[in-house]
Amino acid sequence: MAILPLLIMTSLNNICNFTFITTENEIVEDLLNVIFKLKKSKCYGGGQTSIPAFTATLSKDLTPQINEIIIFDSVKTNVGGHYSSSTGIFTSPRNGLYMISATMRSTATKHLHCELMVNEGMKVKIFGTNYSTGTISVVLLLKTGDKVSIKKDHRSGEGILGREWSMFSGYFIA
Repeated sequence: MAILPLLIMTSLNNICNFTFITTENEIVEDLLNVIFKLKKSKCYGGGQTSIPAFTATLSKDLTPQINEIIIFDSVKTNVGGHYSSSTGIFTSPRNGLYMISATMRSTATKHLHCELMVNEGMKVKIFGTNYSTGTISVVLLLKTGDKVSIKKDHRSGEGILGREWSMFSGYFIA
């Protein structure tokens, strides 16, 4: 067995014997919860108990219809399988804070207006023009079953540069 995993296992086994003087230290408490969950799952770094996360890119250029959900078809990461490359929707598997990001690159001489949606509600807008990118990173409080997507807004004739230039990503924070 490698030395680092052995040290981690030893630390995890000894953590139960550690007592805190104060319960006000929320960060330490959160870290302990993570360690206990990892120890309980016995799958350090994967499986159903791991942190939901996804990254997907757009493989081809696209001229979406008005209000069309953008389907990022080239999945790079999909821990837990909560992002659907057939619908373009990430479905929150549990309540909590999530970091959601998107980068959209417009095609030449075109504007690009998109929106980050949670269920049917718009949260933030994304804009790019003439090969520039619009990028967003937001922390969202999601509930189990919430649907997160990137949608084209009400303007027509705008193009999105694919070829791995545009992406949609997210992960569970706490």
